[in-house]
Amino acid sequence: MIIAFSMTSVMVYGLLLFSAGLGIRLLIGRRRFNRRGLGGAQFYDNYWSAIFISTLEGLFMLFSAGCIVAGLLLCLVEILNTR
Repeated sequence: MIIAFSMTSVMVYGLLLFSAGLGIRLLIGRRRFNRRGLGGAQFYDNYWSAIFISTLEGLFMLFSAGCIVAGLLLCLVEILNTR
């Protein structure tokens, strides 16, 4: 069974939020990967940059999780409303 549906603005916004959330997570993950040394620990220039960067990355990860959930909810609501 093939399900065909038209893309509404709500669906587009949902997909944009979802992809933005995934993009932010991939960017932060790549930066964390590039900071790791041979032992697996992350290396920073000094203590304050470690505190600042870790806090900022944590906030961005929370924001990206919210974007992913909101995007999925928008898509789900739009699919259920068009039935």
